[in-house]
Amino acid sequence: MISFTSDIDWAPDELIEDTLELFDKYRVKCTFFSTHYSEILKNCNKDLFEIAVHPNFNPLFSDNSKSIDRIIDELLEIHPDAKGVRSHSMLQSSQLIQKFSEKGFVYESNHFLPYHSKVKPYKLWTGMIRIPFNWEDDIHWSYGHGFDDHKMDLNDSGLNIFNFHPIHIFLNTENEQRYNDAKVFYKNPSKLRTFRNSKTEGSRDLLIRLLEHIKEHKLVTKTQFEIAKDFSSGATF
Repeated sequence: MISFTSDIDWAPDELIEDTLELFDKYRVKCTFFSTHYSEILKNCNKDLFEIAVHPNFNPLFSDNSKSIDRIIDELLEIHPDAKGVRSHSMLQSSQLIQKFSEKGFVYESNHFLPYHSKVKPYKLWTGMIRIPFNWEDDIHWSYGHGFDDHKMDLNDSGLNIFNFHPIHIFLNTENEQRYNDAKVFYKNPSKLRTFRNSKTEGSRDLLIRLLEHIKEHKLVTKTQFEIAKDFSSGATF
């Protein structure tokens, strides 16, 4: 099964809307891990899109003014129905897992296994479901790979979970240099447009090819919460 997630990472609404429109065009489901309030995300098509949360615990290393509870609760005030969580920077620990369970999350997605095959959910000691993912746009270029090849076996019997960021879809990012040059204008979509990659294959091109593949082969896609429910019901992956 091919499944999609997107870490929105404080992207402005115009970038989030751009990503939503692509998935909506192909009628493909996606789970959005949210960092902040977004009017566009709030009003998105809930038949296609799931909203989970993407808390940033990194400030805990340098700022004592916030606690784990406060960071999670601030996002749950925005998204009270969220069933899933993935930490920004994939930060994880047994303490965080316990806290996620106490907050009522059904699943978490902090285990990244780049390019691994036969990825499957499994149950944690708290009763939560962990859903690993095995592809991410910025990690792909960090390995030095081009976006003409996603390096994944789409016929794999397990899960293939792709994670894209709205900023990289918008920019069609193909390497770290483009992102570093553009990110100073992160909140200025009109300026960001001037940094879009049109010369080589990038994140947006690869996503569209995947969406076309799903359309061509009439594949069913699911949100992460749907995968967690299936696993809890005894489905095999």
